[in-house]
This record gives sequence, structure tokens and C-alpha cells, in this order.
Amino acid sequence: MEMERELKKQQFHIHLLLSISDIDTHPLVRLLVESGVSETEYQMLLKLLDELERTFFEWKEEGYLNFEALLVRFAGGLCEKLDPERTMLALREEGMYIELVEEFIKIHFKYKKND
Repeated sequence: MEMERELKKQQFHIHLLLSISDIDTHPLVRLLVESGVSETEYQMLLKLLDELERTFFEWKEEGYLNFEALLVRFAGGLCEKLDPERTMLALREEGMYIELVEEFIKIHFKYKKND
């Protein structure tokens, strides 16, 4: 019971800190905190993005024009707490993995528009 009370107190403190800090300049951090992502899940996200970015640049160098398979790997590799679209948009706003994320967004919204 004491542990549960402490957890609720920490969640409340995080909520308060989010309300007063300039978190809007860090949309990825905001998304991660709001989604309850753990440090391990965050590290897995970065590892996934590093691998996808490396493959993306290799494929570009080889002349590939279609990167849908990488977007599928991205969406499938995210932890269940993260929405792929919100994550892509937050990454773009943070300026992280710029070329890769721009390609993902272009592909995603091309298909979303056709839904």
C-alpha cells in the first residue's frame, strides 16, 4: 500500500512538472512521459531508429526509392505504448533522425490520405 501511495505521489509530481516546464519545446519527451515509456523502452526506440537510419542511408546509396518496408519495421518495432504517427511527428519536431522521419511521414500520410 505504501508503494502504491508513493507511485501516485510521483505521478502527481510529474504531472505538476509537465504543467510548469517548457515541455512543448520537447515534444518527444512529452510523448514519452505521457505514454509512460520506461528507460529500457526509450533505449529500444533509439536503437531501432539507429538501425533504421543506417539501413535507410545504405538503401539510398544503393538507389532504392521505396522505403515502405522501413516504415513497417518502425511501426512494428515500437513498444505498444507509442502511437507510430504521434512518435514520427514528435521526432520531426525534435529534429531527430530528420531524413528518415521525413520519409516515414511522407509515406504514412500518402496512405492515410487514401483511406
